[in-house]
Amino acid sequence: MTVLVTGGAGYIGSHKVHATLLEAGEQVVVLDNLTTGFDCAVPPGATLIVGDAGDQSRVRALIVAHRIDAIIHFAASMTK
Repeated sequence: MTVLVTGGAGYIGSHKVHATLLEAGEQVVVLDNLTTGFDCAVPPGATLIVGDAGDQSRVRALIVAHRIDAIIHFAASMTK
């Protein structure tokens, strides 16, 4: 299965990618704008795409190009 993880370069998302998905043998595509996440947090074996999860055309294209089977959403931001 190929899983798209939005926010996968953040603390929680990157741990989900590593501890659950990659160890289970899943293919993983991470979509993160790196506003609060870090490219170095994305585990080896996952594909990092820098972009915004709110960009519907970009997400649609990723789903088609990578043949995504499932999406896990961890992308979020807080404002004061």
